[in-house]
Amino acid sequence: MQEIPDKVKPKLKLLPVSPGVYIMKNISGDIIYIGKAKVLRNRVRSYFTATLSDSKTIEMVSKISDLEYILTKTENQALELEANLIKKHKPKYNIQLKDDKSKPFIKVTIKEPFPQVFITRELKKDGSKYYGPYTDTKALRKTIRILEWIFPIRTCTRNIPEGEPAFQRPCMNFQLGKCYAPCIGNISIEEYRKNVTSLIQFIKGRNQDVISDFTLRMKEYSAKLNFEEAAKLRDKIENIQKLNRSKNMFFTDEKNRDIIGVYQEGSMAAVTVLKILSGKLLNKEIYALNNTEGTTLAQIMEAFLKQYYSTKLDELPFRIFLQAEPEDLETINKWLKNKLIIPKKGDNKALISIARENAFNFVEEEKLKYLRKSNRTIFPIKELKDKLNLRKLPRKMICIDISTIQGADTVSSLVFFENGKPKKKNYRHFIIKTVKGQDDFASMAETMKRYLTKIDENEKPDLIVIDGGKGQLSISYNVLKEMKIKEIEMISLAKRIEEVFLSGSNSSIILPRNSSALRVLVKIRDEAHRFAITFHRKRRKKRTLKSEIDNISGIGEQTKFSLLKKFGSVDNIRNTSITELISVKGIGEKSARVILEYLSKK
Repeated sequence: MQEIPDKVKPKLKLLPVSPGVYIMKNISGDIIYIGKAKVLRNRVRSYFTATLSDSKTIEMVSKISDLEYILTKTENQALELEANLIKKHKPKYNIQLKDDKSKPFIKVTIKEPFPQVFITRELKKDGSKYYGPYTDTKALRKTIRILEWIFPIRTCTRNIPEGEPAFQRPCMNFQLGKCYAPCIGNISIEEYRKNVTSLIQFIKGRNQDVISDFTLRMKEYSAKLNFEEAAKLRDKIENIQKLNRSKNMFFTDEKNRDIIGVYQEGSMAAVTVLKILSGKLLNKEIYALNNTEGTTLAQIMEAFLKQYYSTKLDELPFRIFLQAEPEDLETINKWLKNKLIIPKKGDNKALISIARENAFNFVEEEKLKYLRKSNRTIFPIKELKDKLNLRKLPRKMICIDISTIQGADTVSSLVFFENGKPKKKNYRHFIIKTVKGQDDFASMAETMKRYLTKIDENEKPDLIVIDGGKGQLSISYNVLKEMKIKEIEMISLAKRIEEVFLSGSNSSIILPRNSSALRVLVKIRDEAHRFAITFHRKRRKKRTLKSEIDNISGIGEQTKFSLLKKFGSVDNIRNTSITELISVKGIGEKSARVILEYLSKK
């Protein structure tokens, strides 16, 4: 028996014996669960008086601090209200369909005098008709292109009011026969809307109704001796029949059916709806579900049916075939006008298997997407922690490389990796200031002190990777001890056989060559070296260009650069001839003599 919150106790006593929707809230007032009930009193009280079996419900009840309820006249009304409220509030413990924002729909702007049709991914409450979603965008666009010829409905965005023609000239689609050009008054609203109605019937899969309507109109044109218009309708009928023949026929009665299959694995679940329109498989819809961990197939099926069909009650198919019974089958079936069937064998069972297979493939693809991303980041980092027995996951790592230019001008470069990937905005260059001559150990110590002293707390690394062996690691680790930094761990990677040394350990670890953890270490070490070489070259270029030539009157930066590029050094320039100097662009005989005369005195 569950403990009853103080705010809930008096409300339990007053719960009516009526159908309705109950709304559970947590201590912060957030809605955490929405449910419907045939008898509110019995259903809500059961959460606190009955023995709860599943962990998800137990957790949800433990979070309840308050409740509200909304009375309805019938259980069907409660069911519809529940589905709408779940979509609106998205409670934490309700199974939910993910939004269809990424899937395309066909939109028909029926509120306009002359509706237009196009593909959209935005669902707006603007009075338009939306059909879909469609899984195969490429096939949908191809279908729309075909429909433009069969039903010449405008696809432009012109504002065409009712009444006088709004434009003097039609667009190219009229010339191509893909639009009736209502913008110039070429067709009445009544005739135009007949075509809109035919298009909608076609989208719904009522192809035979469209053919019957076109056939009747073709005969009327023929009776009036308008053979040109009759011929156009004849061609359209043939095109529709071609489209019909290109689809697999599953039912000869040409009635619409929905085939629903579910696949669940852990916290991931998906539902496939195969749309059988006029007996043919014309569309496949796949929906991902949230909050399914710890739920049964029956619970998933019930939640899906309520949310999916809550806005489709006026356009239900002839039959809805299900993979499994939903919870409260009797109520759901009554709400859906007794359309539900759970086939046990035969062709209908085979179609259920196809739907479930599609749901399975969707979940597998989602898992692969996650794994492909994780393999590049988290998995190698986790392996690094496990293999080296680090205290925590090394999400943030740095590596420092020391470079010396011709025995002087020592510089260091630091690279920063987060989750196994370079974060270049956190890269740093340092010009060593306190070290005389070439002393890589002292330069490393200066770099670490300067970096760790100024680093933001949020960017402090979990692991420092040193390029070298035990000696380099020992010297560098002393810096951490001097600065009394205990939360940062340190390792070194020796180049010869790529062995890893740990601070405080005399032995090394040899990671397998195919290890993703080793690849991360090699990658950050090589990136530090690359970054250092780039800085090294920039510094060397500046240092080389600052030479004796700078003091020669009349020699500009471009000429100086050309001389050094051709001869390589000042000594080579000094030992060359006037003829060779003149071969350099920008240098004449007079300039060549000035250069040689100046350098000969040095």
